[in-house]
Amino acid sequence: MSGNNTNLLLDSLAAPILDRPQFELAQIDGATSARTLGVDRLNDRLLPENKIRIWASTKKIPVPTKSDDKGRLYRPIVDPHEIRVLEIKSGAYSEKLRGSLHHCSVEYENETVVNAFVGTVPTRYALSMDDLTTPVWYTALSYTWGAPVFDRDIECNGYEKMITASLDAALRNLRKKDRSVVMWIDQICIDQENNEEKQQQIPLMAKIYRHALNTAIWIGDPSPGSDSAMRFLENIYVRLQFIENDIDPADFERMSLPKPDSEIWQALWDLLSRPWFTRLWIIQEVILSEDARVVCGDSFITWDQLALACIQLSTCGISRWLQLNFSDSAVSSGRGDVCQLAVQLDAMKMACTSNSARDLFSLLIISRNAQCYDSRDKIYGLLGVCSKRDSSAVRTSYAPDFTAAQLYQDMAVYYLSTGSHGGLLTIVLTSVDHDSSDLPSWVPDWRRPRRTTALGCSESTPGAQSIYNANGRNKPAKNKIDFTFNGENKNELRPRGIFVDTVVKTSNLFIDPDLTYLNPTTNNKTLLEFFNFISQLEHYPAPNTVFSAFWHSLVAGKDGSGHLKCPLPFAEIISLLLDACTNQSPSLPGQTYSARQQRPKGRGKLELANLASRTPGQTFQKVRAAMKVAVKNRRLGITEKGYVGLIPEYGKVGDRVYVLDGCHMPFLLRVVDEVERFRLIGDCYVYGIMDGEFVKEDIDFKQIILLLPSAGHSTESAGVCEADFNTSILAQDIRPTWSDFAENVNFTAGDIED
Repeated sequence: MSGNNTNLLLDSLAAPILDRPQFELAQIDGATSARTLGVDRLNDRLLPENKIRIWASTKKIPVPTKSDDKGRLYRPIVDPHEIRVLEIKSGAYSEKLRGSLHHCSVEYENETVVNAFVGTVPTRYALSMDDLTTPVWYTALSYTWGAPVFDRDIECNGYEKMITASLDAALRNLRKKDRSVVMWIDQICIDQENNEEKQQQIPLMAKIYRHALNTAIWIGDPSPGSDSAMRFLENIYVRLQFIENDIDPADFERMSLPKPDSEIWQALWDLLSRPWFTRLWIIQEVILSEDARVVCGDSFITWDQLALACIQLSTCGISRWLQLNFSDSAVSSGRGDVCQLAVQLDAMKMACTSNSARDLFSLLIISRNAQCYDSRDKIYGLLGVCSKRDSSAVRTSYAPDFTAAQLYQDMAVYYLSTGSHGGLLTIVLTSVDHDSSDLPSWVPDWRRPRRTTALGCSESTPGAQSIYNANGRNKPAKNKIDFTFNGENKNELRPRGIFVDTVVKTSNLFIDPDLTYLNPTTNNKTLLEFFNFISQLEHYPAPNTVFSAFWHSLVAGKDGSGHLKCPLPFAEIISLLLDACTNQSPSLPGQTYSARQQRPKGRGKLELANLASRTPGQTFQKVRAAMKVAVKNRRLGITEKGYVGLIPEYGKVGDRVYVLDGCHMPFLLRVVDEVERFRLIGDCYVYGIMDGEFVKEDIDFKQIILLLPSAGHSTESAGVCEADFNTSILAQDIRPTWSDFAENVNFTAGDIED
């Protein structure tokens, strides 16, 4: 499709969207507030002046001494609900940035039912600290700090304030030529050099975004194709909203979509791969914002439009196609499905709106790859959107001697302490994807992005029912205790389990697995390595075969979505590709052939060329997607009894396969000492034991001990809580408590930037 035709297509997609309202930043006098709220004018329900006056009359604001702000940009914050907002003075793009800070309060709350169309509107303004009856309207800014280099400046209250280049670009693009606008910007509105102030401001983040008139999500300056990509996202939902099945790329044009080789797809991928989408803090910024707009240069769309577009792109399989074709581009650097972030954020936003916020551990799993400046913020940055029980159990500390490792261990202990059953144990242990010397082997290291995809736990919906059932019990018995902690040593976790087998052979690590039907004898390196390793087996434990073990292990028994068991058509595609790679038929003992594989050539026989399109092509792409997810950064292993499966990157000969009570996944463990204490290596997939084959009704699960990771790492070096998980709080050393009985959230100093 030519560039002109692509533009015509985008114009046609835009046709259903008429009279799109402009995105207006807040003004100090509230001139834009009524339009933003979708009404003709502010009435007493939106701005109940009498209620505000009554509320203000009950408040007494401490007055700072005149010496407190002498010769300084920042006037002290004296009230627990006080924040600053920045009035950005008018100016052209190239003119010097100028602004002034205003102090206001986000304490006042008043939900208002506007009308049947608009619905309920929460308080979308702050109140001036100079006069608590005066509303202050502001727009919150969500952006990426970028490199911590402060080489740009803004004149603020007569002082020069140094800022990052990314913020400088955002402000120059967002400010107006003819009027001032008001924004809340963490880098300027919080005194980043004042630890006590940051301690007070961090817990206000949720209120700051909820009280904002709207939120500007600045994802950066325009780039080639970014404007077209924004327009595409704005309107693609209209075209795809009734599509529920995967779309074959060959059908794109028939469905009035750009051709697969159109530049718009690369532009779309690059836009969704921008650094903003990798930030941890965007999770609460998006979820808590009432009216968020995504801004790229001069283009903008609503967050809802972006989310709906990504949901539909995922539903019809285009997001997976984008990942397979563009994830190795320079911009994305091997990122996963970029649409899934928006899908997950939108689901979390809906959950928070319906007062059913997720637990903190589930959010940690979902946000595993999100980035932040301080590793402790992997937890602290989610407190505004997790369940109240979890957020109230956390006392946040940025003390230099309180490490991220200590915090992560406390998190795991707290989560497991909320219930001693296998569902929780599975979620925690399948989150381990590391070899970190400063953590017990069973504690997930949230500092590190996953190198693999969890086999036994969905990363998008943690806690969802698994397709595996290695322990043979779909539902753990009520009140049954599947694990305990060592009362004297919190580094030890004591689950119960049964020994299955020992690893006797391992393959090389599969770093970048892929599958193709083009020149399979030379291009299918992963498939050939699988074949060469598994072909060492002449037979397989009954009733299974070597070939069934081969093709199931290639996809870890899952379909392309990762949520269902792999369908039988997978065997047909893999059988076809395997013989094409080996030039043998059959290639493995027990290999199966479908009816259409056995037809004469030219008379309906399934051939490699059929994998380019239609149903065989869709099945091939699902096999490819499932294989890439299952195999990446894992090894194959053969056990002493002749089983084969996928084992963790750090697995080696001598490691043992165990099934833990209550866990639907088997795990690879390594003996540490003569009393058979173990180090957890990770989850594994072993074909032939995944449906409870080794777990008989009368089998005795024995207690085992999981402890520290690397040899030589002493138990004293990892920080743990006291016996009841509570820690003493010293005047200058606030440490976190993970306890069901904690009622207060105490914050200490810490940066909130990425």
